Amino acid sequence: MAYFCYIHRQTGGVPHFEVLPETSQGHAIDTAARLLAQRADAVRAEVWEDERLVFTLPRGTGAPPPPVAT
Repeated sequence: MAYFCYIHRQTGGVPHFEVLPETSQGHAIDTAARLLAQRADAVRAEVWEDERLVFTLPRGTGAPPPPVAT
């Protein structure tokens, strides 16, 4: 199943959106952390599975949390 990642920006507006074809929640969170680090104006990343928010990763947290077993 694909995960969806929204990168929210300091200026607001429509967030950057990417479909993450990851097979595990942990890999999706790692990818979201990389996407967050790539955007200077990003404030947080959200990882969604369908209509369920899986994780929110704020900027400046350092390393992402350990993967969650699924």
